[in-house]
Amino acid sequence: MRFVLSTYGSRGDVEPLVALAVRLRERGAEVRVCAPPDEHFAQRLAGFGVPLVGVGPSARALTKAAPPPSSLPERDLPDGRDDCLLLGEVNHQALFGRVAGVLHHGGAGTTTTAARAGAPQVVLPQAADQPYWAGRVAGLGIGAAHDGPAPTSASLSAALGTALSPATGARARSVATTVRTDGASVAARLLLTETGRSTPHTPA
Repeated sequence: MRFVLSTYGSRGDVEPLVALAVRLRERGAEVRVCAPPDEHFAQRLAGFGVPLVGVGPSARALTKAAPPPSSLPERDLPDGRDDCLLLGEVNHQALFGRVAGVLHHGGAGTTTTAARAGAPQVVLPQAADQPYWAGRVAGLGIGAAHDGPAPTSASLSAALGTALSPATGARARSVATTVRTDGASVAARLLLTETGRSTPHTPA
């Protein structure tokens, strides 16, 4: 049985398909992944014997094409305190268990990592599936879904108030214990079952 898995975006979009491709291959399927032609993605997939079919421009190149922070207007913090820390790329799994809350765009990977860490969330969805994940966060009571992609001081303060409440924190920690880590295996089994058989036939 052959599968083509397709996504476009950053590492948070590609990594779940890497896991799914691996689980499908373990069950005898032939798998290709269509994703941005970034060398990191190709190497990651090649490490599991899964070919990458490059689609569109490099995700990293698009990210780097964004205006550098120095070209954006400088803003002083409203309270005049120097209490913000600017980081580059960081491992979310290592970071999210150490913070009071996570404010993010609502990508599937970021949302899941925050949920697994038991960190309350504020989701500011921008596009695609992000409003869905924002709704799931709010529906589960593990954070707040901001209404729209452009917060104001008042709307962000309200969302943070919800996310950082003791009740939301307790609920986030409780839900974290129920987040499954076998999603790729379950998805592979369901795909194979839905396409006709749970174990693909391997030609002799």
